[in-house]
Order: sequence, then C-alpha cells, then structure tokens
Amino acid sequence: MELYFPWGLVQWERNRKGERYMRKGRVILDTVAFLWHCLMAAITPIWIGFTYMFLTGNGKGYDYDLRSEADIYVLLALIGMVFWACCTIPTFGFLTKECAKLGKRYRWIPLAAFLLVGLLVICLLGWDNYLMLYGVNA
Repeated sequence: MELYFPWGLVQWERNRKGERYMRKGRVILDTVAFLWHCLMAAITPIWIGFTYMFLTGNGKGYDYDLRSEADIYVLLALIGMVFWACCTIPTFGFLTKECAKLGKRYRWIPLAAFLLVGLLVICLLGWDNYLMLYGVNA
C-alpha cells in the first residue's frame, strides 16, 4: 500500500511486516522536478516577453531599427521557444502524472502552481515593467 502526497515531498510505503518507510529516491526526484517546474514558471513571463521582442524584430529594443539583423533575432526566438518547450513540457507531464496518482482532482496542481508562480513574478517585476517587454509604455 502506498500513500502519495503532492510532489512526493513525503511518500511512505509499507513493507511485508506492515512497517512504514519512506522512499528517499522518489522524494528527491519529485522535489527536484517541482523546483525545476517553479524555476521555469518564474522565468516564463520574462522569456515570453523577450521572445515576443525577437519575433517582432525588435531584439535590441524598440528604438533601434534592425533591418538585416531581424532574421537572426527571429531564428533566435524560434530556438528559444523550442528550448523553453523542451525544458518545461517533460517536467509538467511528469508532475501531472505524479499528482494524478492522488486522484483526478489533484492533476491540476502543477498547472495552478505554474500560473501562480508566473503571476507572482509579474507582480514582483511590476506591471509597468512587464508591459515594457512588449513595447507598451504604460
């Protein structure tokens, strides 16, 4: 019999004698996955802003005309999006699977944590500074 808690911060199993013990390897894996998930959630708002600037051809800022360099910045934006997806999606899937073991209603925990950490970073950054990433002078 196994008892699961979100992100495996505490996971207990029972041996044949009925004694409880903690699976340390699983706890470390789940904790590292959750910390990586939170780090990527914290980086995402800024990453999206820079990706937007690169895709629109304004990689050096909105007061500078890139002309021939714009193609390079679009390529960098596409590489950045692939890199971000490769760093975020596997961990998100792993944590969703682990939380789904608790029950169907717990599978939304990774998405909620991702959104909450992202919103926290936007609040810490400041709304005006966040909008500057998109060229909006609020």
